[in-house]
Amino acid sequence: MNNMNSLCFDEYKNLILRYVSTGDSSVDMDMESWLDLAEFNQKGDVWIFPKTKDLVKFVSIVKHAKQHFEKEKLELDVCEQLQNVVNNSENKDNFAKAIQKANQIKSDCSVCSKQWAAHDVNELKICQDKFEPDISPNFKRELMPYQKLSVAHLQAIGNGANFSVPGSGKTTITYAAISKWLDDKTINKILVIGPTASFFPWEDEYRLCFGQEPKSIRVRGEVGKQLPNLNHKLFLMHFSTAMNRVAEIIEFMSNNDVMLIIDESHNIKSPEQRAWARTARAIAPFAKRRAILSGTPMPNDARDLWVQLTFLWPYDFPLGNDISYMRYAKNHGIGKWKNALYPLFTRITKQDLDLKPEPRFERTYVNLSDKQAEIYNVIAAKTLQEFTELDLRDKARLQKFRVAKMIRLLQAASNPTLIYEKAEEFEIKNEESGMGKKFSLASIKREDPDTWEKIANYSKQNEFPAKLTAAVKLTKELLAKNEKVIIWSSFVGNLEILEKQLLADEKPILIYGDISKDELDEDNRDKRIQEFKDDPNPRVLIATPASLAESVSLHINSKTKEKVCSHAIYLDRNFNGAQFMQSMDRIHRLGMKTDEVVYHLILAKKTIDEKIDQRLKEKWDNMSFALNDSWPTIIDYDGTREDVSKDEMDKDFNALLDHLRELKKNNFQNDD
Repeated sequence: MNNMNSLCFDEYKNLILRYVSTGDSSVDMDMESWLDLAEFNQKGDVWIFPKTKDLVKFVSIVKHAKQHFEKEKLELDVCEQLQNVVNNSENKDNFAKAIQKANQIKSDCSVCSKQWAAHDVNELKICQDKFEPDISPNFKRELMPYQKLSVAHLQAIGNGANFSVPGSGKTTITYAAISKWLDDKTINKILVIGPTASFFPWEDEYRLCFGQEPKSIRVRGEVGKQLPNLNHKLFLMHFSTAMNRVAEIIEFMSNNDVMLIIDESHNIKSPEQRAWARTARAIAPFAKRRAILSGTPMPNDARDLWVQLTFLWPYDFPLGNDISYMRYAKNHGIGKWKNALYPLFTRITKQDLDLKPEPRFERTYVNLSDKQAEIYNVIAAKTLQEFTELDLRDKARLQKFRVAKMIRLLQAASNPTLIYEKAEEFEIKNEESGMGKKFSLASIKREDPDTWEKIANYSKQNEFPAKLTAAVKLTKELLAKNEKVIIWSSFVGNLEILEKQLLADEKPILIYGDISKDELDEDNRDKRIQEFKDDPNPRVLIATPASLAESVSLHINSKTKEKVCSHAIYLDRNFNGAQFMQSMDRIHRLGMKTDEVVYHLILAKKTIDEKIDQRLKEKWDNMSFALNDSWPTIIDYDGTREDVSKDEMDKDFNALLDHLRELKKNNFQNDD
């Protein structure tokens, strides 16, 4: 054994690799480089990979070791016990064959898979006949033609993604695909992990799809007692519950044939962070089948996809290893990986649903008044100085510091009064920092008393900020055309000024984080939403995006099914791509009966607004390219804080720095 390369594990479950030098320095250097990269540690004449609870990583290391030795044309003896672990952990489906089947499904009707709505009746009939998926006779719902392709795709690939827009029937498609697997005992349990808001739709769709009450359980708290309950077929679990109960989930799936579904899978997107991403990878190998569902799988950039797709095929790494993919995607987007992505997902678009025309953006650029511009530029100069003095190596502090300064700049561009009176009322719950809503005002007062004086007196100078004035003017114009309007702002202080002063005559509906969600409260959030939708008056809704982050529809009257609102005004936005996309979808969904939906962006010239607008467009374009969808704006967002990759935060931070440096070149002057 000492004269050959071998791989096994010791009594402590550490991987032990014995590598015998070949005498060829280039081969030996390459092997040692790979071992370092694979996180083996050399100890004497052996290399050790420490024990890990991550079964995916453990098995993948073994597989990669075998592949690397093969590449170098070197023999490697893998002990029988270790090989058995690998064999027992392998996917029952062959990845290459699954990809071939999925590609065949999509290529058989390449035109249809792109745009059903563009076809005439005869073409639709041909497509409908071509894709007759193997569905159980117990499945009661009739599928639309565009849904059949997605059902056939999931059945063909076994572990697949559905990135279709809300309203396209992702839940129905999933039930149809797995109905046959339930019949033939391929699976006997369904475990759905997702936001709480998704629980009822999964139960309700089960009734509609199978014509009977689901034997379901909403798993909370004591998972160890609930999961093994063999009397239930459908298990519904929130992300946070899953994170705290990994061992019970693994035991449950080891003892049952489980279809594991991640709903709103964009929540597991970042491989470098957060317990939920690690949870998804840990539990994935133990499921019999896996599926992920999301309308917006990459709200920031292509790196959001890696964990999601690796979850589907945990031992096969559809997008390569995380390090190489992340490095590539950081610089090139999906790029060369688009072909690898293509067979793994289906997407029904808004165009497929004949939801047209596409919404449009209208940008209104405003000049800050002299007083407001002076405040903004002094704060910008001070911010740049503070960034220069900050130790950029202290990532944790930098992250909090960056968000605090961004908030300050957004307040200055929107309404300087917020800095003085409403500094703590920025609803940035979904912002990537995790810092919360508060930051200190003391430093401004202490370090720059002149600016502080200007800020403190701003509200007394008989001037309404330029962006608020522009928003009110636009609102009045739309109301004159008998349109209803939504005004979005992350700052509660702005909303209160609109409610109590600038639009008081219109008696607008106000919704933000402190508005109760309790059904028993007389004046709760849902009742306010219903009033806006179903009552001819009021005609204006003003809200924070964070307060309407869960699945909320504001476009259709629930009684008449007529259009309610097709105009949204944005007073301010941050770098959070997911939050912006989900807010857009509140008024552009399946069932619209309107000529157009318009998003009105109020942007202050030569402020952070312009850089945020640029970065959000980049995130939009990245997802459009990856998904072959010109309008990838749909997201059913859980309302929890969005996790953003470190590289993505760096891009946002660099955009902020670029803005400050551009101002410095102009001596912090806003003159055109």
